[in-house]
Amino acid sequence: AVIREGPYAGQLVAVKRLLPALARDPDYVALFEQEGEVTRRLRHPGIVEVLDTGVAGGTPFIVMDYVDGRNLRQVLAQCKARKILLPVDFGAYMAHVVSQALAHAHSGRDEQGRPLGIVHCDVSPSNVFISKHGGTKLGDFGVALTPGAARGLPGAFGKAHYLSPEQILERTPTPRTDIFALGAVLFEVLTNEHAFPGRDLKEVGQRILAGKIRAPSELRPDVPFALDEVVLRCLSPDVEDRYDSAAAVAADLATRYDRSIGTPLAIAAVIRGLFGVK
Repeated sequence: AVIREGPYAGQLVAVKRLLPALARDPDYVALFEQEGEVTRRLRHPGIVEVLDTGVAGGTPFIVMDYVDGRNLRQVLAQCKARKILLPVDFGAYMAHVVSQALAHAHSGRDEQGRPLGIVHCDVSPSNVFISKHGGTKLGDFGVALTPGAARGLPGAFGKAHYLSPEQILERTPTPRTDIFALGAVLFEVLTNEHAFPGRDLKEVGQRILAGKIRAPSELRPDVPFALDEVVLRCLSPDVEDRYDSAAAVAADLATRYDRSIGTPLAIAAVIRGLFGVK
């Protein structure tokens, strides 16, 4: 949609609305409103920006920055269909941008300077957006944990392949929960395979809890050991063995990719090659 008036007049935006059936459920409405409220407080080039929120015809809506491109899940599916892998430096760069976005969210504060206590809780390929210009943005804070956040709704726990052990055990998520999910996403970007495969959700959960982790280089030999180390540290089943912050992940990843390859311009070329977008 294109906004016709106000401070964003003429800007192309994405409008997210609740399905009519969900709009009648106060719990889902609360979760939806929470997403808008949380994301409006975050201003970072690596986070999909929320421009406005409201209700029209009894249906809540969120107006967001429009990312003209694909989400990472679509990118990986296209790669799998073509039987190719993304460049290693693409994965490292993407993870670097997402880790910076998470660091910003985790350190967010309200108008009084109090910590917002945000944990995304659903870092996954479908929530990482790649624009046709090569920009990478993290979106969908719909199940983010904040003080007083709505919890316990069906599906409000993240996606199975990216759940941390503490989420499976129904313990309180922390920023290191997002770091675990980021490790699972990076593993998948590098190999186009799940970090924790399984025939069903139960088997996936058992692998996660057992800490059955493979290094990406076991599936893709050209992945450098330095990136193996980042992934394996993120995916440690013991919370205390993971990076202590997303900022620390970002600092480590900053040295793990070729900056002449891991760039928005190079990523834009990859997206154009995969989807033929102009």
